[in-house]
Amino acid sequence: MNKIASPVLVLTALAALLVGCGSNKSASSGNPTGGGGVNGISVGNCLNEDENFLVQPSQTRLDGQSPAGVSFTMILYKDAAAATKAAEKRSKKTTAVVEDAVIDFKGNPSIFEGAPPAKISKSELNSIKRCIDKTRGQ
Repeated sequence: MNKIASPVLVLTALAALLVGCGSNKSASSGNPTGGGGVNGISVGNCLNEDENFLVQPSQTRLDGQSPAGVSFTMILYKDAAAATKAAEKRSKKTTAVVEDAVIDFKGNPSIFEGAPPAKISKSELNSIKRCIDKTRGQ
């Protein structure tokens, strides 16, 4: 009987450990968990998980693609005024400002010969805004 009890005890302990290590939805939902407010990681997690983007986030910069396949770089600034000032130095045709972020989508080819280059749509910019607002808790 003692030989059977040991493996059963080990399996029970292992099962309890696995249950305790389940997914923590709040940590992966794009919400900041360390009181840091808006940052590239929390916004990137939201875009990837909730808005069907494919981005590689870092603290202040995201690189990736929109759901429509448009490549972009997003840089977060300390406030909207700093973002607007940074965007002034870039092409208005390939740059957008959303809240305190500058989105640069230059270099995307057109799907049709002679057509203008692909750009991020208004609905995709609204998705970015939703994620920024969500990480602020709005």
